[in-house]
Amino acid sequence: MNGRVPPGPARPDRSHSRFFCNTARKLSLLFSAIAVAALVIGGGFAEISSNGAPTPLETAIVRYVILGSLAAAAITYVIGGRMLERERGPDLH
Repeated sequence: MNGRVPPGPARPDRSHSRFFCNTARKLSLLFSAIAVAALVIGGGFAEISSNGAPTPLETAIVRYVILGSLAAAAITYVIGGRMLERERGPDLH
């Protein structure tokens, strides 16, 4: 390898990607990441608690952040799919 960049586009074509094809699908990916982050933070609450268990308030907050994020991710994913279908036209089966 000589360190040269091969000819062609500098970035890959993301129009065929499942998540990077439109803004709604990108938001879906973001909401999914928020849900995973909330799960990790919830596990951290158990580690820093004095008795080894998070308080009921912490548990409720983490639960609703995860559920809300997953619901928002599913909704935006479906919206993105409909936008993509409208953009590309109906599929002829």
